[in-house]
Amino acid sequence: MKKLILILFFGLCACKTGFDSSSTNTTSKECVEKEQMKTLEKAVELFEFKIEDQYSEISKEAAYFEFISDWANNELPMNFFKDSLELKIRNLNIWAESNRSEKDLDLEKKLYNVDSMNPIRVKLNPDFSVCLANKIDWMHGTSSFLRVNSKYRLSPKLAKKQLYRTSEYDLKIFENRLAIVLGVYYQTMFNINTTVVNTLDN
Repeated sequence: MKKLILILFFGLCACKTGFDSSSTNTTSKECVEKEQMKTLEKAVELFEFKIEDQYSEISKEAAYFEFISDWANNELPMNFFKDSLELKIRNLNIWAESNRSEKDLDLEKKLYNVDSMNPIRVKLNPDFSVCLANKIDWMHGTSSFLRVNSKYRLSPKLAKKQLYRTSEYDLKIFENRLAIVLGVYYQTMFNINTTVVNTLDN
């Protein structure tokens, strides 16, 4: 009887140890390194200073939607898409590049209502886009925007339709705000401005 009790005791200990070790080794994959995330947090903070100044009469969350609407309607000047973190954000390993044809250049100049476009098309890379989308509830517009944006070029008006499925309450969640800051603000910045890369350390 004592032997049976000892066997059961050690068996339970072994099971407990197994659960403990598996739980400590199972961690959710992060989309960027810790230091890069600090840079992205600063980018969101800097962007929010900008829109709170631009739309000073409304809440921060409502200002995001005003920004998206003005962006989609080509009502923002080119100099709106500049800030002190431009080069640092551009150097993060979260962007994909491709060459624009002359036809695409002409078309996208009209879409963005600008005189020139970067001949190198810059987008959030698919791995990062999907990773960030997976951190967001699939019902939020930012999640579907990231997934579509990872595969196709969305015009501002089509992107607005996706993003307007997000609510002001959703924008209290950092990942939803980050999706707009990167996928709209910085992605537009890098496409309408020629930004030199690899001049700063990540």
